[in-house]
Amino acid sequence: MKESKRSKSPKPVEEVKRANSPKAKKAAPAKKSKLDVKPNYKRKQHNPPLTRPTWEEIHDDMENERAIGCYGNCHGPYHGIAAVRAGVDLKRVHGTRSPSEHYSDKLSEHMEHPKTREQWKKIFTFDPLGMYANIPTMAWTEACITFPELKDTLKPCPDGKVVDGRDMSIRCMKVAMDYVWNLPRFAEAIGQDEKVMRDALYEYTQNENIKDMSRNAYLPPVGGATCYIVGDVRKIHDPSAEVAVRVHDQCTGSDTMGTDICTCRPYLVYSAQAAAECAQRGGVGVIVYYQKEGRSLGEVTKFRVYNARKMQEGGDRPEMYFAQTEQIAGIRDARFQEMMPDALLWLGISRIDWLLSMSAEKYDAITSAGIRVMQRVALPNSWVPKGAGVEITAKVASGYHSDEVDTENIIENLRALPMVRERCREIFSMCQDGKTHGFSLHMDKLDACANYVVKTIKARFPNLKIPPHSRWRHFQESDIKSLQSNWPVDAMEVARRKIDLVTVSVLLDAGAGNAWSYHSHSQGVMKRSEGLAAASLAMFMEGLFSSDVAIPHRVNSHGLESISLVSLAKAFQISSNNQMVGLEGRHGLLLSLANALKASPKYFGSEVHRPGNVVDFVMKSAVNGQVSITVLWEAITVGLENIWPAKGSQRGDVHVYTDMKKLGTPFSDLVPFHKLSQWLAYSMIEPFQELGVVFTDLNLLTGLSEYRNGGLFIDFGVIEPKDPVTLSAGKSFSTGSETIVEWRALTVCLLDEIATLVRKKLKKTEAEMPLASILEGGTWQAGRSIAAEKRPGGGPPIGVHLFGTVF
Repeated sequence: MKESKRSKSPKPVEEVKRANSPKAKKAAPAKKSKLDVKPNYKRKQHNPPLTRPTWEEIHDDMENERAIGCYGNCHGPYHGIAAVRAGVDLKRVHGTRSPSEHYSDKLSEHMEHPKTREQWKKIFTFDPLGMYANIPTMAWTEACITFPELKDTLKPCPDGKVVDGRDMSIRCMKVAMDYVWNLPRFAEAIGQDEKVMRDALYEYTQNENIKDMSRNAYLPPVGGATCYIVGDVRKIHDPSAEVAVRVHDQCTGSDTMGTDICTCRPYLVYSAQAAAECAQRGGVGVIVYYQKEGRSLGEVTKFRVYNARKMQEGGDRPEMYFAQTEQIAGIRDARFQEMMPDALLWLGISRIDWLLSMSAEKYDAITSAGIRVMQRVALPNSWVPKGAGVEITAKVASGYHSDEVDTENIIENLRALPMVRERCREIFSMCQDGKTHGFSLHMDKLDACANYVVKTIKARFPNLKIPPHSRWRHFQESDIKSLQSNWPVDAMEVARRKIDLVTVSVLLDAGAGNAWSYHSHSQGVMKRSEGLAAASLAMFMEGLFSSDVAIPHRVNSHGLESISLVSLAKAFQISSNNQMVGLEGRHGLLLSLANALKASPKYFGSEVHRPGNVVDFVMKSAVNGQVSITVLWEAITVGLENIWPAKGSQRGDVHVYTDMKKLGTPFSDLVPFHKLSQWLAYSMIEPFQELGVVFTDLNLLTGLSEYRNGGLFIDFGVIEPKDPVTLSAGKSFSTGSETIVEWRALTVCLLDEIATLVRKKLKKTEAEMPLASILEGGTWQAGRSIAAEKRPGGGPPIGVHLFGTVF
């Protein structure tokens, strides 16, 4: 179908603003009704239409008063009665501007931006220039929104531009929007014959003008929407700025009165916090509040459903959640999510970094509108009101997105080492078939990458005797020998203490940022992993992790609990000139480690809770000195499960990749990486080997999906971002972003591929050169070297938000 041609282009915002300014409006005579004037295009048949009116033509219909319906939408009847009682012709007043009214310069600039207007061609429910129209269908104002629930959660801004520290209010711009439906396009969007749709609208509104096929702009008698924009709206087109979005449907009972049968207000509050935090990071937070009470079925219907759910035999239960709605309303939903993205398109949003919605229908509508969603954020279980469990359970069962994993079988599968490769291989295969969004693969460039790794290995280990990749490579061997020489203990206790040390050191070993460094008395200034290792070793030697003064060189739960954020910052030598990324995350991880040790006596002891007691657990399973790596992995994943930030059932480094989701298969879209857990496993192996323990099944461990290994493949062009913005300076992603999930999955698989190539080039078998040696020899150092060649400071090719717990 062809777009209908226009004889002239739409007026620019400035021209429309001048024509409709308070001064111009005051002088202009009242317009006569032009409802009988036909549009300047013709429709030859009803189905399918040969032409579809554009948003520009719908705007012209509005300007020339050719629209069906009345201004004010659902408030029109009130206007009529009020006009009679007051003796005022409100139709003549509607378009009058007060001399005090003004337009937002930022918003007007954003509306003029070509990238904003590029999205408008998809809009069919609003007049994009409604704010500047003769009779406005949009209006804006500045506001502050306040949620008592966030008083102790939000962090104020020094300048108060986002969050005002005096009352913790969130500053925003809000835009009210009345619907202007483009009827031909509306029918097409919902897959209906236009005439049939018009007949249905007539039956339910009794408005004869709807039947007139020559009129296309319709002002439906329904409530509109309000956009709450936190941050500078113009940053929506800044590729380095994040965009957080919540599309929220009205729920008066929950939103206003705080009733507990649904999650509406909690999700609204949670989203307001996310919007504010996004704006504080230099991005934009958007909440679109739609007046669609009770899924557009109305509050009377909603309350009837609530009543029936509570009074039915067996009480309120998930399996009857939607059935009761359908029984009373005839349908479960009347919202038509196809129209929902129009408000986002009006703002010119083409990418959402954080979509705060669990709805499968909303997600599908947004992505179908061409808006890319980088990460979906479900409402945490701790935010769900006591009476809303039935709703959440029913929605998740029907396909809503959830971060909550509460089935033990699924939890066990996600913990299992083979699942890492299995899920990563799914994404790798999709990428090979060109079905992924973030990256493309160029396997022809892998050989050059392998040559670079071989060169790196030969330079570092000319005899090709490469130790395994672990935390021990970041310590000075002489320091460890000196420390160990002062321990008058048996071999088992030596192993326990070394595992104590390496556990805290690994958990503190996440990206600290390029600005941080550590001054070691013996080695001078150190950065990155080596600096973090030296700092953690110094803390261990000083007894920071032990509660027993007589035995300072160990880690126990009481010692960890006594560590304050201030003492940790001091130990890391943090100052105004030496800032570390993720300090609070590291501190929280140590406190969580203390709790995990106490909660798992099976692995970490029942009297003194310490990581090193895992030695005793593993040795019980050893047969003739051999034990499967899965035994140690159980202690790490099950025993230390509680160290991870609460997400689902403490699932840890497991993230969503939506395109993997299979209908009828719960959590088929989850991808486990367990990077830090695997790094810990690699690092724990060596103290056991010193005891004579041989681990079997080591091939189950994968390459580590972090930015050095992943950066190697991007810098050699093996992995190429489909959107060049991904590599833009200043652009950064959350670790849960699907771009990062895809990158990490490809990295895991490519590490296996390059390991095979490297062994072939060096004429080594897998037994002679296991993956752990290739990582150490190897890919990790090669990734660091090529990064230094390509970028000042040697940072990763893709920016990642570092919180001290994943990378």
